[in-house]
Amino acid sequence: MTEAYPPNWAPQRSFADGRIGLAVEAGIATLAISIPQKMNALDVEATAGMIEALEVAEAEARVLILTGLGGRAFISGADIGGFDGPKQHGTSFLDRQRRLAETPLPTIAAIRGYCIGGGLMTALNCDIRLAATDAQFGVPAAKLGIAYGHEGLARLVEAAGAARARRLLYAGDRVDAQTALAWGLVEHVLPPERLWDEAMDLARRIASNAPLSIHATKRTVAQIVGDPDARDPAEIERLSRLCRDSDDFREGRAAFHEKRQPNFTGR
Repeated sequence: MTEAYPPNWAPQRSFADGRIGLAVEAGIATLAISIPQKMNALDVEATAGMIEALEVAEAEARVLILTGLGGRAFISGADIGGFDGPKQHGTSFLDRQRRLAETPLPTIAAIRGYCIGGGLMTALNCDIRLAATDAQFGVPAAKLGIAYGHEGLARLVEAAGAARARRLLYAGDRVDAQTALAWGLVEHVLPPERLWDEAMDLARRIASNAPLSIHATKRTVAQIVGDPDARDPAEIERLSRLCRDSDDFREGRAAFHEKRQPNFTGR
């Protein structure tokens, strides 16, 4: 029987014939992978459904939590049998990963169980990663005879460093949550019963802050850690100026002086 994880959660909308569920409440979108018969391994329809759900979340929410339904797996990898060729529905698996990485929403991965291969790459394309102590991480590419390209490995090397990335890829071993924490693959490790509450609490704090400020920070950090040749100082200055000229900036100052919680509107 599938565990009730996330607890007391039900999708408001479904995509990809039920493989993907989405709920939006109080500015927080939860996108859940639901493929229990394959331990949440992603097929081409599921990845397309993720992008459809992401587009809805971007229109309606301020922050996104990504998780795997049931508690046994976040994403156990790509369903190899579900990908008949390099391109399906007009985009590749890599295109869809890039779409997740580039969403303007701040993203939180809440990870339980298996986070393997494409699942780990999906988690690394989220801004913040929280893991339960029952999580396991690995990249079995060498056991399948495949290799990731530059973009597929860049975030792994950025998070864990070159030596640890080589260890994961050469040996194809799995590591536990505490090792993942020490290696920089995740930022926090929590008991399984606390993971969802912590993810929601973090999401609420983010959702209560100024959206323009968060968006500017996300874009700036991406440029700092990205290709130096692709940096756009003028774009970063434009985002900073947009924040300084915003109603939210005025609201933040007023709330500070009046000793109350600000009410940001994203304008």
